[in-house]
Amino acid sequence: MAFWTCSDDAASGEHVHDYDEYMLVVQGCYMLIINGKRIPINAGEEYFIARGVAHAGEVVAGTRTIHAFGGHRADRE
Repeated sequence: MAFWTCSDDAASGEHVHDYDEYMLVVQGCYMLIINGKRIPINAGEEYFIARGVAHAGEVVAGTRTIHAFGGHRADRE
């Protein structure tokens, strides 16, 4: 589970996960990009990204999101 608040406009390059991702926009807008299609996700909206789906994103400053990841994401000590 990740809780992100973006202090600046930002973009992530196209990438793929070997786990599912569920995201919820709490405040602002997250522009999800899948297969060249721009999908705006506004506050109160959610989106499920299945593992293996290439995606990228753009976010405006002040946007807050919650992301839940399925499967193994990171090793902890």
